[in-house]
Amino acid sequence: MKKSSLKNILPACLLALSCIVFTVVTGYALFLKERVEGQIPVLPESSEVTRSAALRTASPQMSSPAPTVEPIPAVDATDEQIVSSPFWSDGILFENDTYRSPTMSVTVKMIRDSEVFHKNLIYYVADVHVSDVTQIRTASASGSFKRIGFDSMENTCKRENALVAISGDFCPGFLIRNGEVYRRSIKHNDICLLLKTGEMVIMKGKETSVKRIMDKDPWQTWDFGPALIDADGNPVRSFLPGEISGGNPRSCIGYYEPGHYCFVIVDGRQKQSAGVTLRELALLMHSLGCTQAYNLDGGATAHFFYHGKVRNSPSGGGRKVGDIVYVAFEPYGESRFYCGKAGLSK
Repeated sequence: MKKSSLKNILPACLLALSCIVFTVVTGYALFLKERVEGQIPVLPESSEVTRSAALRTASPQMSSPAPTVEPIPAVDATDEQIVSSPFWSDGILFENDTYRSPTMSVTVKMIRDSEVFHKNLIYYVADVHVSDVTQIRTASASGSFKRIGFDSMENTCKRENALVAISGDFCPGFLIRNGEVYRRSIKHNDICLLLKTGEMVIMKGKETSVKRIMDKDPWQTWDFGPALIDADGNPVRSFLPGEISGGNPRSCIGYYEPGHYCFVIVDGRQKQSAGVTLRELALLMHSLGCTQAYNLDGGATAHFFYHGKVRNSPSGGGRKVGDIVYVAFEPYGESRFYCGKAGLSK
């Protein structure tokens, strides 16, 4: 190529190169400006989200789906945290076997089993969460714990506006109900205390005293027993000869932690449900995850009431009860939610 031609091309090439450099520099400057002003999210080096995904987030007009975000790591205990709750914050949710409100949650189930203890069993479990231990209530069939009386399970529960309830302990021995002291006599039974802190404590009657019990400040006491879970959280393996044994209908209250309890009824003396021994009841309550459990008055007294009627099949048609353990319906207000017909999961 002639030198004259090279001289003519060289200025044009330099001009084109200058334009390219100018364009690149200008574009990068604009990018930095947008980044500083927050138009493009700045991602940490460790982020799993791609820059293209971030750009989609920053550009509402783009219809591409948002990326999957990994779970947020746990924060320090001093930081604000969102804790899952069994309660329903917006009024009352009532759906089939579940009742939830801002202060209470109840889930009920009927369970059939023929394998665990190699016999037919039907038992009923109410899983109960409360925000205040005073929601775990007791009531006398006579209307007052100052006198002994008996009535049907349904009449007693409906009078107290009970949502879910089980038969109680017949009110023997030491008696504190709903925070009021009625009797201070101590037998040799295991005594169950539901404290105002929400904790459940079981004391040996022969090893305790009225002062020790009162110092615990109980909200409820039951003096029937025996205890079904030992101090180490294991199911009790042996029971005294005088304690009722054999496969029978059972009534029981279980404890997980303050504010979390369960009511359990086991049907018995029937072809479809043989009942359980105390040893088997202890194993059952332990399998439910209870850290404490206490036997109440069973036999033909064992009733499980939920949403207006007795749901289990009491032995021999059942008998009148002396008292109940229950949680009540709450005032509905204007934000009651019906999401199904109340029943039992099977």
